[in-house]
Amino acid sequence: MFNNHNMNFYGVGTVGEKGQIVIPAKARAELKIESGNEFIFFGHGKMINIVKASELNEMLNKLSEKFTEQISNVKEKISKIRNK
Repeated sequence: MFNNHNMNFYGVGTVGEKGQIVIPAKARAELKIESGNEFIFFGHGKMINIVKASELNEMLNKLSEKFTEQISNVKEKISKIRNK
């Protein structure tokens, strides 16, 4: 998800009276956004980032695997140092 740093402009969406935003059709097609998909909203300054919950979940799972792997490596190194 964050490996590709290319930005795409898909169009403009307008906030309706109920706070709903229409996602441009091109973005929905390219990003495989379907009715019922859930999104996570992040703010940074005056910017808002929207991420598909499934994509964020996948990214967090990969990060968790990497951290677990790194923790295991550190524990192994500490064990080797202690056993010298």
